Amino acid sequence: MIRILPLLLLTCLMTGTLQAQNSVKTKDAVNINGITQWIGVNGKDDSKPVLLFLHGGPGFSSRPYSRKFVKGLRKDFIVVQWDQRESGITASWSPMQEPLTLDMFHQDTYEVVQYLRKRFDREKIYLVGFSWGATLGLHFAKQHPELLHAYVSVSGSPHTEESERLTLERLKEKAEASHNEEALQEISQIEIPFQQWEALYYQRKWTAYYSGVKTNSKTYPASLFEKWSVKWLPLFVEASRVNYFESAAEIHCPIYFFHSNKDYASNYKLTEKYFHALKAEHKRMVWFEKSTHEIPNQEPEKFSEELIKISHSL
Repeated sequence: MIRILPLLLLTCLMTGTLQAQNSVKTKDAVNINGITQWIGVNGKDDSKPVLLFLHGGPGFSSRPYSRKFVKGLRKDFIVVQWDQRESGITASWSPMQEPLTLDMFHQDTYEVVQYLRKRFDREKIYLVGFSWGATLGLHFAKQHPELLHAYVSVSGSPHTEESERLTLERLKEKAEASHNEEALQEISQIEIPFQQWEALYYQRKWTAYYSGVKTNSKTYPASLFEKWSVKWLPLFVEASRVNYFESAAEIHCPIYFFHSNKDYASNYKLTEKYFHALKAEHKRMVWFEKSTHEIPNQEPEKFSEELIKISHSL
């Protein structure tokens, strides 16, 4: 019996280890807020914490650029990607005719989190919101901090309308200093809040140009902005009005900000101001030096590493 005990103990440990390292990789059609939505899951160990990534846009799935950062995260997390309504696969499954509202996306986010908590039997998850997704994520963190291990805002803005105003002032200064007649002419047509797709197009075009990003008709096609605006511009303007300095002055879960001081699409100065004003027991700012706005795509390795550091520190 004495000789058998170590063998039994070793067998139990091995069995437990094997059970704890079951991989999970699924692509599911899930009923979220009344429509079928696409949710993809990827993890090497189904005992790890769940991390939900909220993509940007609105309207742009994370699947085209996520491979590198998912690869870096799937050992430490169950990584979840979700094509939001009218985005990616969800758009093809459940096309909508009615106007999109911010409340729809907030309710969708809540239901996706609840679905994941139930599916993986988790009390809390990690939530990561990129750009437009950071708007959804910050609202969720304010409303439901008890459901989160932590919230990570990536290239997000606490008040998009004010961010656009600050960036527009910078664009005018840059165009005047460089005597760029084309820039001056197009920038003069920008009004905030955006009423026409052309104004947003010129804002993004010259923001990229003066941030050192090479632009041309292929990288910033006007036709893409025009097509996008038909569905998304009213929602974008609605979300841009939300001032989280007022509505989320205090957050009751650990919160992190991933940002670049080259990011003027979500003006980094305003985000830094919000970070310092925010009341939170645990908050931290992480700067990305090689990125502009697209941190998950431009620095996927560091992006993954910093998220892993967060999970190890809590």
